[in-house]
Amino acid sequence: MPKTFHILNGDALLDFFPEILPGEIIIARECLIDGPTDGENSEAFWHVRASFIASEYGEEPDTYFSDVVPEFEKITSIPPGSEVNLWFEEDLFCQVNLWFCMSLLRKLSGEYSIYLIKPPLKNEKPDWGGFGSLGRNGLAEAYLQRKPLSWDDIKLLAALWDAYKHGDNLALEKLGKTETANFPFLREVIQAQLSRRSENGLSGRPEKALRAIMTEKNTTDFKTVFAEFSKREGVYGFGDWQVEKLLQKMSDQHLGTSAAG
Repeated sequence: MPKTFHILNGDALLDFFPEILPGEIIIARECLIDGPTDGENSEAFWHVRASFIASEYGEEPDTYFSDVVPEFEKITSIPPGSEVNLWFEEDLFCQVNLWFCMSLLRKLSGEYSIYLIKPPLKNEKPDWGGFGSLGRNGLAEAYLQRKPLSWDDIKLLAALWDAYKHGDNLALEKLGKTETANFPFLREVIQAQLSRRSENGLSGRPEKALRAIMTEKNTTDFKTVFAEFSKREGVYGFGDWQVEKLLQKMSDQHLGTSAAG
């Protein structure tokens, strides 16, 4: 009998995952939207990521190799004939992790049934709040609406990871123009990624949005700023860690400019 696997983007979804759904759960515990993605092979890549997570998030490298790497290695061990359910939202944070997972799945030999589960749209647009507001019943309903991924979808997502990993913006832009029913907001997501850096290498779209929010709201209160950023720029899917880092970077740049002046 074919085995069933559910790949979840992070532990948060695990807390209210429907128990009625059979199958083994694999958790993608990464934030590949943040930090370096180089490494000539898997071992080098894991060490690069472990070092980054340790320096930026305070997580011990040993924890990365005990809690993160084994989950991804489970993906590479999924047996042929299995059913794989991918629980990923529309935002850039989730999509980059999905691209990476798909690059691992593409390397598998054999036949697989691969499905994508996403939060329902609101007025034909993504709800950037994602799965968080659905609850168990809502997640079960989302599962019933799952969509099969074609081989073209799989190749596209794997190619997106390859372009992202190597910082090939031209390839990302070209791939983002691909018309695909399962990823109707791909162009918007890719544009968000390309807009993270300005041409002069300074403030990109996220920093500009944060600066505008603090000016309009006349506040630097983190909760207020984060909530408004999530509302305006939900396409990024940034958590509080990413926004805090951006604010710190902006503060450091401001202090550096003031000192230089």
